Amino acid sequence: MRAAAIARWSLVLPIAMIAVMASASRDVQAQRANRPRTPRAQPEVRADFVDARVPAAHVGVGVSIPASTYVRLGVVAAAGQAWPDGRRTAAGRIDGLARFVVDPQREFRWAPYASGGIGAIYDGEEHWRGVLIGALGIEGPASGHIVPAFEVGFGGGVRVGIGLRRAMAGRR
Repeated sequence: MRAAAIARWSLVLPIAMIAVMASASRDVQAQRANRPRTPRAQPEVRADFVDARVPAAHVGVGVSIPASTYVRLGVVAAAGQAWPDGRRTAAGRIDGLARFVVDPQREFRWAPYASGGIGAIYDGEEHWRGVLIGALGIEGPASGHIVPAFEVGFGGGVRVGIGLRRAMAGRR
C-alpha cells in the first residue's frame, strides 16, 4: 500500500509543479506585457552529493521560471549512483522547488538565496520515497551566459551541490 502511494505521488508531483509553473508564467507575462521580451525559463545543470540513508551522487538538469520579483519556481531531475553497504546501485531524484533570491536585480556580484520544496528520491534500497527539501545557496557573478551556484541543505539527508544556470539579463 505504501509503495503504491509513493508511486502515485512521484507521478503527481511533476504534473502539479508543471501546472503551477504554467499558471505563474501566464500571470507574470500579463504583468510584464509592456517590458522588452527576455527568455523566461532559466535552465540549469547540477551535480549533488546526498548523504541520506544510502549515500548517493547525482548529476541533473532543471529549469526555473520567475513567479514574482523575488521567487523562482523550478523542477530538477537527477540520476546517478548510490552505495548501499558498499555496493553500487542506480539512484535518482525529482525535486519541485521554490527559490527566494535576495538580490533579484543582480546589484551585487554574489547573492544568497534560500530554497525549499518537496521531492522524491530513489536510492536502490528503499525505492522511491518522498522528502522535504530545504537549502541555502549563493549565486555568483555571470561569466558570459553562465552563473555558478553553490548549495548546502537537506532533503532525504544532507545535500551539497553545485550548479550552472543560464544568466538572465539584469536579473537572477
